[in-house]
Amino acid sequence: MVTHQLVNVGPLAFGGVFAAIGLLSVGPLALIILVVANRAEPDARGMRPFTVYLFGMAFVTLLLAYGGLTAIVTALLSFIGPHPAPIADGVARSVVIGALFLLIAGATMGVHVRKGLAFARGDGRVDGPNARVLHTYIATVSFVFVVLAMVALGVGVYLLFQLIGPGIFGLSGGDRTTTLRLLLDVAYVLVASGAIIAAHWRQSPPGLMRSAVAHTTPPGAAVSPPPAS
Repeated sequence: MVTHQLVNVGPLAFGGVFAAIGLLSVGPLALIILVVANRAEPDARGMRPFTVYLFGMAFVTLLLAYGGLTAIVTALLSFIGPHPAPIADGVARSVVIGALFLLIAGATMGVHVRKGLAFARGDGRVDGPNARVLHTYIATVSFVFVVLAMVALGVGVYLLFQLIGPGIFGLSGGDRTTTLRLLLDVAYVLVASGAIIAAHWRQSPPGLMRSAVAHTTPPGAAVSPPPAS
């Protein structure tokens, strides 16, 4: 009975955590919107406010879709190990809830990202007003998921130490099965975060990273003096 309740509550708790992340992101996101929307940079097409809306909504729905996928993975991983009572019904309910979040938020995100990319690329240049909104969106997503990946990596390494040396580090949940299940949860977070970061970096302008490297002076390189007047 207790295990059955945990299966029902666990994915919802994960969803609540990511909902809280989404709410906490509203403050910085609103600040970014205000800063970008009030830039004095000319916007000949007048599309920047709508582009800010598109990528702002894409960011929020990305977090919701990620929370839904997390609920699904967490529920399915709960099958690992013995259980004193059947958990299939609880897992099914959790998977359906997560799938609803994933499908609805994912579809909404896809529509907004496609339109936002079209507006950003319509500037015809990397430093256009709408392209800058795209760059801000990519940087914000990268920041959030790099932090998640760092935390997941640290927790995952410690869980691995617990599995290797339970006498020294103990075991999360009191047994190896629970620790292994937590390690798989953390591995999912790490892989999913990396995939999201890579997918968003592929939307950055071609040659942007090469251009940044080309304009960076290597350590120890001689710097040419300015021409004499």
